[in-house]
Amino acid sequence: MTNRVVTSLQRGLWLSLMLGAIAACQSTPNAAEDTATDAASSQTTEQSDAASTDSTKGDGAIGTANNTTEQSTQPKAPAPKPVPKLPAECASPDTQTQMNICAGAEYERADVQLNNAYQATLATVSGAQADQLVAAEQAWITYRDLYCDFVQGQYAGGSIQPLIYGTCMTQLTQERTALLEQTAPMQTDFEAADQALNVAYQDLQDLLSASEQDQLTDAQLAWLDYRDAHCAFESGAMNTCMATVTTQQTQQLQAQVESRSL
Repeated sequence: MTNRVVTSLQRGLWLSLMLGAIAACQSTPNAAEDTATDAASSQTTEQSDAASTDSTKGDGAIGTANNTTEQSTQPKAPAPKPVPKLPAECASPDTQTQMNICAGAEYERADVQLNNAYQATLATVSGAQADQLVAAEQAWITYRDLYCDFVQGQYAGGSIQPLIYGTCMTQLTQERTALLEQTAPMQTDFEAADQALNVAYQDLQDLLSASEQDQLTDAQLAWLDYRDAHCAFESGAMNTCMATVTTQQTQQLQAQVESRSL
């Protein structure tokens, strides 16, 4: 790893990546990102109606809780949005075009599920903790976009590119949902997780061109910001939170190493 990467990424954690990218999706418009920058909005992630100025990238929309009297009153979580069904042809897509379309549909489903989880979580917090959730969601969006741009880069111009990009977006969205719903497998050994992440990151960097290395570095720096923001929001067992989020990233990096080693 270059001195630049070591200096910028060494905050107690070594960087990580994502599960791979070979399976999935056209990006669909995400409404969450514009909402994410609007801290007053009640919408949260990609499906917020205030949505994205970039039709291929969603934003995490966020809202803050209202304090009324001496006690803060929690905003009521909106009714969960129905998760869209996959098109019939997605049961057995035969062509690359169909696979790309189905990847986009999978991402739409994941986006709605994340939005529902975010809104439900937001309704349980207020004040400073609500602000932390907003900050974590914004940091996640930045990381997600940078990372999936990196992942799809090796397929730029190819017919499979929408599938790769969509898969990346879907996977990261599902991982974020699992953290918010507290269904992600918990890890407790942060030191071991950090070491594994460092190995995977360096292995991946060794496979990349100079420009790709820069892309990965930017994505990983954004991931560090996201990890720190999320664990600040969780505020419980910091070691467990850091180890869990780090393990997710390590799996992503390892999948990229495998994909790019073929």
